Amino acid sequence: MDSVSQAALGAAIGEVILGKKLGNKGAFLGAIVATIPDLDVLLVPFYDNLERISIHRGYSHSIVFTIVAALGIVFLLKRMKSFEEISFQRTWWFSWLALVTHLLLDTFTSYGTQLFLPFSNYRASFDSVNIVDPLYTVPLLVGLFLSLYWFKTTANRHKYTAWALVFSTAYLLLTLGVKQYVNQAMKQNLLAESISYESLTTVPVAFGSVNWYGVAKGKDSLYLGKYSML
Repeated sequence: MDSVSQAALGAAIGEVILGKKLGNKGAFLGAIVATIPDLDVLLVPFYDNLERISIHRGYSHSIVFTIVAALGIVFLLKRMKSFEEISFQRTWWFSWLALVTHLLLDTFTSYGTQLFLPFSNYRASFDSVNIVDPLYTVPLLVGLFLSLYWFKTTANRHKYTAWALVFSTAYLLLTLGVKQYVNQAMKQNLLAESISYESLTTVPVAFGSVNWYGVAKGKDSLYLGKYSML
């Protein structure tokens, strides 16, 4: 997913978990921690064109990395005065969730995320959301605005961000259902055309998971198709 979405998701987690204790600083820290996995792009210049394909969303996007990195982040945060009254458990959950949700969000897009390194280099990918999708990101930004600015002095200000998280997550899950519907529609079209194929890949185009491309791989051919939910 794009950097803005990842930062917004991390900020939302920081607001919900740490907002009562740290105020706006919780969201700020969440945004920073959530962007850490994407720092692997700094290594790209040190690899050739072929190796660069596997560097991004590699080890820094694995579940093992999130566990180890979360412990390191907790070690640093607990040395800050503002975290003296925040428990180790809450600090760790904040750090780990800000990291692991980055990985999970990436799996909804194309290209794949190597969640299971170093045990497997399999790239997990649902291919149900475009890299940039305002329908996911904007609700998080609105929720954060309400919590951090409009209602920042209220006791339960974090509820606006929490509802935004629920909405955005529900949208992600909805795209999985849309993808299954699109897959079935394309399979029926291929069947109607008497086209035999070995595999079918579908990906959304632009935002909203409304327009889709499909690629069916036959024994010696590729078949391209378009589908619109409209």
